[in-house]
Amino acid sequence: MANGATISVLVNWFHLIFGLVMFVVFVTTGKFMRVDFPDKDAIPQELRILMRSRHIYILFSALIHLSIATYYQVRTQTAAKILQYAGSFFLTAASVLLVWAFIWETYTVQHFSDLSRNGIYFSLAGVVLHLLTRIERR
Repeated sequence: MANGATISVLVNWFHLIFGLVMFVVFVTTGKFMRVDFPDKDAIPQELRILMRSRHIYILFSALIHLSIATYYQVRTQTAAKILQYAGSFFLTAASVLLVWAFIWETYTVQHFSDLSRNGIYFSLAGVVLHLLTRIERR
């Protein structure tokens, strides 16, 4: 039992720290947008919306990690543990994809790509996997 409690604390800390790092990335991307594109009227509206949405996706990801950090308890059933770890993996991968999408789509291609879509799908998968571990048989 102590081993499960230790793992639970480590995963909580991981999600808390990673969520805080993602929040800092969110603030930093906001600063980049303000510095790099100070005149909102000078850029096409489509690019502005693309940048802002990718920026908000990073906040979305940070908030998911912070939320997970507040509740996470390692489950006793092996299948539930695997789902939890897989969910955390998908959420972490989603965060990386969403940050990369901000950089790639905003600064490189200045157009939509599958990075942000896959980041959102990975977020959905991670949340659903965590949710499934909380559903108990009646």
